[in-house]
Amino acid sequence: MSLKKLPAAAMLAGATLAAQPSSAQDITLEFVVWNYALDTIQDNVRRFEEANPGIKVNVTDYTWPDYQDSLVLRFRGGTQTDVLYGGQDWLPAWASAGWIAPLDKIVPEAMIDTLSGEMAGFALSDVTYEDQVYGLPYYADTISFLYNSEILEEHSIEVPETWEDVTAAAEKLKAAGMDRPIVYEYNQELPNFFDAFVAQVYGRGGDLFDEDLNAVFNQPDNAAYQHLEWLRDAFEKELVQPENHESNIITTMNTGQHAFTIVYNYVLAAMNNKAEQPLAGQFSLAPMPGEAHSTLGFAKFYAVTATTADDPERAEAAWKFVEFMAGQPYDVAKRWAVEHGLGFGQLPLLEDQEVREAWGEWVDMDVLSNQIENARAGTWTEWTAVWSAFFRPLLASAMVGEISVEQAMNDGAERWNTLREQFANR
Repeated sequence: MSLKKLPAAAMLAGATLAAQPSSAQDITLEFVVWNYALDTIQDNVRRFEEANPGIKVNVTDYTWPDYQDSLVLRFRGGTQTDVLYGGQDWLPAWASAGWIAPLDKIVPEAMIDTLSGEMAGFALSDVTYEDQVYGLPYYADTISFLYNSEILEEHSIEVPETWEDVTAAAEKLKAAGMDRPIVYEYNQELPNFFDAFVAQVYGRGGDLFDEDLNAVFNQPDNAAYQHLEWLRDAFEKELVQPENHESNIITTMNTGQHAFTIVYNYVLAAMNNKAEQPLAGQFSLAPMPGEAHSTLGFAKFYAVTATTADDPERAEAAWKFVEFMAGQPYDVAKRWAVEHGLGFGQLPLLEDQEVREAWGEWVDMDVLSNQIENARAGTWTEWTAVWSAFFRPLLASAMVGEISVEQAMNDGAERWNTLREQFANR
């Protein structure tokens, strides 16, 4: 009988047995993370250690801005690292360099197939490189269009379906006395400044690149080109209140002086936190405006280093840890969701009663489920991160009229295509 035809429970049981450390000696795994909610991370580690005598886990954390560079230094310096937080934007470079290992190197392929089958499509794409799965989701989310439902009701405004609807609604609110109805995270230093732009383009049903990874966003009829024109128009009409960080958006939206914003879903959870925010309960999720109503989804994940995968004993222990953190029945992912409002890539949690009750306090779960189903992954290559750092200042300048949309898009496309050729010739 093929392994892929075995019941999921049987495969899970078999994989768990296979993951038992083969030696009675203690193994200490080095686990590297960014420093979000370290108390929860440490408590999850404690629970793992209690359930798995003989395996210890040492946690090393870095700040988010320093994380990628710190990991690269560890890889290049040979610092012992077993399990780590990975990201969709780093995966192509890390995998192609041989720093992290595909999971089928340490566990049966049938096990990976089972877990992959329960991931959101964008999350599976983000943990996959050259058709191999490199991790299991720690956190997955979508970028969302949010609105103040009471403000829209007060002014008899329907929830916008298109970006033209957003303009019309914002102009109506401005005419009624609201200074800048749209709050926008405007910070060219942040990768999510570009991600939010992609999410809006996906709402229009557009793509920035063709199937051969050629840049096409500099064509005037392309949805990305059109949306940058829309953003420039909105800034020029003074419909947009720029904020340099999502944390500021939480408090700014809670002043009641703004109606719309575009951020991660966990920001919605914070905006609707009744213990901390004065207007909590007024904010809602809507499908991203545009013909497609799609958006950008992304995943951060647990990965195993290549050096650990080459050591059978450490590899078994590392997989046991990854499975505890991100495998069925998804208890740790569920904890992050319920206690912190963090999104997840494991679709069964959308139907989990505890998750639905906790998240129902701040989001319409049916709207969110539809958004997750429609969300798309980004285009991640070995050069995407380098190019994004070049393109974000162009986006920022074009939005506020410092350069033309044409210049921003042409310069960005030229740089993308140059990097594409350079990496192709390596």
